[in-house]
Amino acid sequence: MIFLRYLIFSLFLISCIGSSYAQDSLQNNTSKSSKKSKKNKKPKKIKKDKKVKKDKKPKDKTKKVKPKKEKTSNPSSKETISDGVDKNFGPVFDGFSVSASAGINVYFGDLADYRIFPKFGDIGKYTASAFKFSIARDIKWGLGAKLNYQSGKLEGTRKTGKNSTTKSFENSFFDLSIQPRYLISDILFKKTEYTRFKIYASVGVGLMWYRTKLFDTNTLNTKDFEGYIEIEETEDLAQKTLSDKTAKAQTLTIPYGFTVVYKLNHAIDLHLDFTQSSTTTDRLDAFDRSWTAKDKYNYIGIGLTYNFNRTLDNAPKKRPKKGQIKKFDDENSNDTIKTASVKKSKRRKKRKSKSADDDQLLNIRLKLFETQLKLFEMQYLLGK
Repeated sequence: MIFLRYLIFSLFLISCIGSSYAQDSLQNNTSKSSKKSKKNKKPKKIKKDKKVKKDKKPKDKTKKVKPKKEKTSNPSSKETISDGVDKNFGPVFDGFSVSASAGINVYFGDLADYRIFPKFGDIGKYTASAFKFSIARDIKWGLGAKLNYQSGKLEGTRKTGKNSTTKSFENSFFDLSIQPRYLISDILFKKTEYTRFKIYASVGVGLMWYRTKLFDTNTLNTKDFEGYIEIEETEDLAQKTLSDKTAKAQTLTIPYGFTVVYKLNHAIDLHLDFTQSSTTTDRLDAFDRSWTAKDKYNYIGIGLTYNFNRTLDNAPKKRPKKGQIKKFDDENSNDTIKTASVKKSKRRKKRKSKSADDDQLLNIRLKLFETQLKLFEMQYLLGK
């Protein structure tokens, strides 16, 4: 009887130790399975077959020199190469630009046969060609300044009274002016990375040098002049001869207007220049009246602007089309849906693995509990 009791007691101890050992083994298996799943995620290396013998090629004793990677310069860097890359001319040229344009001059004065602008059919009759060259620099907060040189002609014809004859004039001039300017487009419109237009407003002061001939339109007899001298031999004649061997007439000017700029690329802009210049003389057409205002002239021209030290980051960006935006949104939505589905599947797999491990533990515990019950029954029966 004592032997049987010792046997039952030893079996009971063995069952308890086995239960603890089973729990430890399950925990170890779960940890190993998790490690294996992590290892399986890594790309497996394809083992080469040892049996397949490759043809041995004679090794070149000469070492292969790897081509060095050329260092690419950032577009924002100051010193770069040409061919689509920026050039830097030093900090002095930051915000510096040069522009040239060609257009027409429109005269406003006593001999202008229109109030605001000549009719479309009379544009060639009342306008003349002009050229303009400008040097500008942006300073700060939208403020800047530009120096202008303008050259051209002015023309006009009109019948000054009911009983007077039709008079015409021809004026050739050039002027120099300096104009502070301000970028008003940032105030008027919202600035984005896609904006290509800029609008500058400017006002300044300048000096004009000119020569003018006033003559009868029908007879071509000289009536008056500015910036010329008359030859003595023709003083008493109706048809006078004028000489330019004298200094040109001068007058102060006050130019004001605006410039519309359109970005073509990171360095070159297209611009439209509209400038009106008021003068301090009524003799711009060599004809004056005491009750009339001072003469004016307008310049309307189209030209190109080259901007120094402007980098590729300043290049205008193209707006994406509506179809491209929709495709981009659809692709993003598809990507988000895919990532969400992948995450859900991973969560499900984790839940399944956890539930399977829990089921195994429960089964082992139940079996151990059954064995313990049987041992207690045997102990009870032997005790009787």
